Amino acid sequence: MNREEIILSHITKSGLGLEIGPSYSPVAPKRDGWNVVSIDHLDAGSLRAKYLAWGVDVTKIEEVDYLASGDGIFSPIGEEEKFDYIIASHVIEHMPDIVSFLADCEKLLKLNGVLSLAIPDKNRCFDYLKPLSTAGQIIQAFFEKRNRHLPGVIFDAHALHVKHKKSGEILWFTDVTEDELSYVHTKLEAKKIMDDYVNSGKYMDVHAWQFTPKSFLEILDDLIAIGLTRMRLVSSTETIGHEFFISLRKT
Repeated sequence: MNREEIILSHITKSGLGLEIGPSYSPVAPKRDGWNVVSIDHLDAGSLRAKYLAWGVDVTKIEEVDYLASGDGIFSPIGEEEKFDYIIASHVIEHMPDIVSFLADCEKLLKLNGVLSLAIPDKNRCFDYLKPLSTAGQIIQAFFEKRNRHLPGVIFDAHALHVKHKKSGEILWFTDVTEDELSYVHTKLEAKKIMDDYVNSGKYMDVHAWQFTPKSFLEILDDLIAIGLTRMRLVSSTETIGHEFFISLRKT
């Protein structure tokens, strides 16, 4: 199966779905007949303007139905048990508070609804030198009700951001060693980015959490064991390319 088939493997096309942050590459595009709405941080026009500079096909950007707020994904939609499925491709690692994100998904999903996640493997991307996230760190973020990243998270996201030494590639890797990598930013540059973030008060989007397939499943087990989520594992994969795939069901 290709990545879209894996993400959609537990999803029925006739159901009503929500895709979170599809930006320029929706997994379940409306143009292909999917009964789906989307939530993103910008409207469609602003997304097209943003990604035009990236050299991607902005014609794939579809109209955005809900704009995300600092209160999570439930608040802008505001209707419980609305969706049969939710798709979140490369989303969960950006969330300031993963437990609250899962709780929002629970509220939005119908009973037995599916949350389908595509998650970058930290060993296959610019997070290579960052330590794995732990359940305790995720629980701490939940108790703090974090709706924006801590300054230290912003610092690490830039101070430990890596690229290929030879090619300068800073996105996705396969089969690299630490010797082949170098830092994108100096420590002083990372500090300035952090200071500007603190002084501006504006939200900054970064990878706040780092996972491998094994570490993510261990964290999920911990959250289930202590009652912080009702989502249960349906299926998981090992890393394919630079990402792995997790399907959860609301029980």
